[in-house]
Amino acid sequence: EMLDKLPKDVFLDPEKTFLDNSCGNGQFLAVVLERKLSNGIEYQQAIKTIYGVDIDQKNITECKQRLSIGSDNPAIWEILNHNVICADALNPEHAGWKEVGYMWDESKKIVDLVEAGFFTFGDDIVGT
Repeated sequence: EMLDKLPKDVFLDPEKTFLDNSCGNGQFLAVVLERKLSNGIEYQQAIKTIYGVDIDQKNITECKQRLSIGSDNPAIWEILNHNVICADALNPEHAGWKEVGYMWDESKKIVDLVEAGFFTFGDDIVGT
């Protein structure tokens, strides 16, 4: 329902990034992926722009499975393992951020939400 409030063209841009900083089992991100695919964006390009974080490893495993849509392609899993991680989104020192850096940015510890993958809609920052 939240995604229906966004302009339709955000799902046409293959570079538009989506981040769910409490992704759970990936329901929100799976809908993002479906919308990108239904608008002609190639699968691998679509998942390159989808990021998720959750503190529960079981949720992360399920989220990756959903986003993989059954693929066993190592390149797909490399992207998923980089973009969907088990970490505490509110704690930049959490061990889950060790490999990718807090909010996927090694150069700074606190990253502007827009740069971290949220997108703007007017003057509002949109995300979950």
